[in-house]
Amino acid sequence: MKIKYVLSAVAFLIGLTGCTADLMNYNGADMVRFSGDPETVFSFAYYTDQKTEDVIDVNVMTVGEVADHPRTVRFEQVTKEWKYNYDPQDPNRIVDSTYIDMPYPAEEGKHFHIENATGNAFTIPAGEHSYRLKIMVKRSDNDLKKHARTLHLKLIPNEHFGILSDVAALKKITISDKLEKPRQWKGYYCDLYIGNWSETKHRFMINVTGQKWDDDFIKVYIKSFDEAPLRNFYLMKIKKALEAYNADPSNNPPMKDENGKEIVFP
Repeated sequence: MKIKYVLSAVAFLIGLTGCTADLMNYNGADMVRFSGDPETVFSFAYYTDQKTEDVIDVNVMTVGEVADHPRTVRFEQVTKEWKYNYDPQDPNRIVDSTYIDMPYPAEEGKHFHIENATGNAFTIPAGEHSYRLKIMVKRSDNDLKKHARTLHLKLIPNEHFGILSDVAALKKITISDKLEKPRQWKGYYCDLYIGNWSETKHRFMINVTGQKWDDDFIKVYIKSFDEAPLRNFYLMKIKKALEAYNADPSNNPPMKDENGKEIVFP
């Protein structure tokens, strides 16, 4: 027996994910998908050496009906990816592609552990339409300071659930112990206020302000006008610190990033 799930609630939940295009594949059967941001970047570089592990929440939701019995969801780790070659005359035109092994896939037990899954499956309880996977990320591998590890989890169909789309079925997680470019560090306002990203520049901004300048911070202080006064305060503080650094001959100015390019702010 199944309990009918109110259609308006389904529409509301799907709308929250920002992926309504997946409805093109919805045929009334029970489906499962990842919800929220399809990509997560976690870096231990924001924390002291004492922090050796943390837990990432990954949200999964069902579409269709809520059942009065537990239902199993199955998944797999994807360790291959597409490599694209672009036309040298047109960087937006793909000339060919190859499906290759990921150079640095995350390893179970070494880089991560899913706390509330058994093997490659977990159970959505009776009467529930969502589940929160608890993924422990680990810092023990010193190579994370050089090479970020990639964890791609893909939901797969079974006797309980179908899949809405390949996009909705895939969750991408990056695990690192070095600063990675925030996904929000792009677009007009980032170009206007903070310019190009580099690891050295990012670290300098963190050291000067005591803020992470990660995705959450950029959303609030760069891409929102609500916090403009504090944003301007931080940017002025950074620029003055850079001027002071470059004014000291002992620093062999100007300050340069890991690629040998001068660090500047708009």
